Amino acid sequence: MATDLLSDRQCSGAKGKTKVYYRNDGKGLRLQVRPDGVKYWMLRYLVTTADGTRKESTNGLGRYPDVSLTDARVEARKARALIAAGHHPTAARRVERAQQAESRDATFKSLSVEWLERCRADWSPHYYERNEGLLRRVLWDDLGRLPIVEISEPVLLKALRKTYDAGQKESARRARAVAASVFQYAKDTHRADSNPARELASSSLLKKPDVRHFAAMQKDQVGPFLRAMVKSETEDVTRVALVLMLYTGLRDFALRAAKWDEINLETATWTVPAERMKSGRVHTIPLPTQAVEMLTVLAAQTRRKPDAYVFASRGKAGFLAENTLRVRLHALGFKVTAHGFRSLMTDLLNEQGFNADAIERQLDHVERNKVRAAYLRSEFIDYRRTMMQWLADWADAQRKKTAVPELPSNVVPLRQVA
Repeated sequence: MATDLLSDRQCSGAKGKTKVYYRNDGKGLRLQVRPDGVKYWMLRYLVTTADGTRKESTNGLGRYPDVSLTDARVEARKARALIAAGHHPTAARRVERAQQAESRDATFKSLSVEWLERCRADWSPHYYERNEGLLRRVLWDDLGRLPIVEISEPVLLKALRKTYDAGQKESARRARAVAASVFQYAKDTHRADSNPARELASSSLLKKPDVRHFAAMQKDQVGPFLRAMVKSETEDVTRVALVLMLYTGLRDFALRAAKWDEINLETATWTVPAERMKSGRVHTIPLPTQAVEMLTVLAAQTRRKPDAYVFASRGKAGFLAENTLRVRLHALGFKVTAHGFRSLMTDLLNEQGFNADAIERQLDHVERNKVRAAYLRSEFIDYRRTMMQWLADWADAQRKKTAVPELPSNVVPLRQVA
């Protein structure tokens, strides 16, 4: 059968008549010309019905000249290939259009939210908070509304460079890794064809920064720090959180996400649920009198109901954000991390001669020696209560510039500590 029978001149010159007529291009491709002069490309083909009979069908390929003669021939070849493979081109086109519409609706933000929720059950609350925060702070403003299929490497790189060039280099690199997981999820669910974030993994424009660890707070900084807190305009929620980092030795997230039903002010204990502990086990903290007093005052502000957050915030999570404590420490002039209070506590209490196992239990460190761990089952709760009360009293003495409190009778210092 002859093909390519038409020319562009013939197509453009075809005029409307009293009835619909067709100009053939071969192999079923025809230009339909209507009485009003409007022209459409049509493809005639045979399909096999359920009872095995052959039936003629027609598939529209678009309006001329919006769809040129050349384009019509390309679309006709695609349709014939579908027919040869046993597919109905009209149905296939509907599916393609539906997929295209879904791709347009699948924005980067909607897919990343979907990915976050899918992974939530497998992550710790802290890991979920970290990933959601990177998406929210680094990527959603620039990329959130874009269809994920339209995000190329240059577009993604531009968004990441805003954070990277602002000095938050590690946040930008972590955000790229999170974006790579979102794009992979989009590919796995057939809503994206590429993963531009993965291609940027080795980009010289997002090179790994030199690691610079902020030092832990030193013993001689505690007094100045506590006095600076009193003089500053630090919000009560942030101020209490920072001081309790010192009074408890809890890790950052375990403390920030605390709820009031975990704290018993009458027994002066704080029971942190297993899901917020790195060890994966419930952890009970004895509270010194200073902590109880601070929490009693804070309760008037944030204890709206039993399961309300202790360190409530207007942010999306409902409690203090990940960087709040570090940022506040730096604003007060102390280039240290909140996590560094744990190092301070370890050094101070060991130097003073407190029981090393009790210190480790206070910090919720896991005993690596399995034989020793089997025998060391004590929580040292009474001993830890005395130990942490001494630490709080010591901190008060640093703030007031008074004498260091006497050690409990069963504690022998390794060396004198100011």
